[in-house]
Amino acid sequence: MSNNILILITSPFQYWCAQEFLHQHSLLDRRITVINGASFCANSMIQIDRLHRRLVTVNEKTLVIPSNTSLDARIAPYASIAHELNKHDFEKVLIGDLREIWMQDIACFLDCSDIILVDDGAATNVFVEKLIAPSNFKLPIALHSQSESRRHEATKIKEQYGLFLKGKEISLFSIFPFPHYPNTIQNGLSVLKQLFSNTTVKANEECHFIGSPVVEKGIVAELEYYDILSHARTEIGKNTKLTYFAHRAEALETKRAYLETLGFDIEQHDEPYELVCATQGRKPSMIFGMHSTSLFNMKILLDGKIRAVCYKLNNRALSHLEEKMGGSDKFSLREHIESIYKRLNEFSIESQIV
Repeated sequence: MSNNILILITSPFQYWCAQEFLHQHSLLDRRITVINGASFCANSMIQIDRLHRRLVTVNEKTLVIPSNTSLDARIAPYASIAHELNKHDFEKVLIGDLREIWMQDIACFLDCSDIILVDDGAATNVFVEKLIAPSNFKLPIALHSQSESRRHEATKIKEQYGLFLKGKEISLFSIFPFPHYPNTIQNGLSVLKQLFSNTTVKANEECHFIGSPVVEKGIVAELEYYDILSHARTEIGKNTKLTYFAHRAEALETKRAYLETLGFDIEQHDEPYELVCATQGRKPSMIFGMHSTSLFNMKILLDGKIRAVCYKLNNRALSHLEEKMGGSDKFSLREHIESIYKRLNEFSIESQIV
């Protein structure tokens, strides 16, 4: 059997979940090849580089796919990598985001039948409902209701580059349970729990607000986001330390003055939030955030023994997202976010609308 594992990613969290899968299945000693498509975000590249250090052997290739160009120009870069990868046998292929067609195409091109989709955050919920289940857990999965001519054009270009795709069944590795689907494996965050158990825990010394790029993405107006931050500050009182963990995609320089006025400590890290907490032994008494996967992760990591609050968008804000697509025309950004809200009660996460 091959000792090679292939990981296809565009974010640090996808990579972290892939490493959790390797740990949970005793595969950390394998030869790991990572195709990193995160070059569009410098902070993501930094975090991914830090995560490489947690594996024994990693061979990384960076994939850059030009935007706003022809189909041919977008297919050519990953077709070349696919043929290079095809010289090797892979035991498993782990993919991080179904919305990245290059991941699906490489997985369906290689001669490997064990394909696992790892969590891309809480987006997994809408993926399962709108994409994976309707496709019976089989790749390739169409993301858009394309015309037949467009689909034929893409297939023709891929075959001109020698990419002949085979249908593949996939499994799902997720922090979220999907009891109705047998092709799912539970991610118990075993690495993070182990790290926490090996660290001196500093409990209840602070509260955390998990930053989000909702302003930068046009989901929430700047003043409305400041109202949310102000509400969180009021919720815990002036005398409790409240730390703002900035998201890697945030423009923090525009928020810093307001955060400091409210008395937030501000932290930016080269590792995912949960990993920072685990390695530093930080167990906050309370966490706040928008529709963040970290709320769910911390509930799992601390066995539910933490108060978590999700600030939900109001109906007016949600209605503006009905026409925005979440990487596929088979679901809107509103459906994406509401699929996360549906899971809050299951994890005993409180909700608040400001």
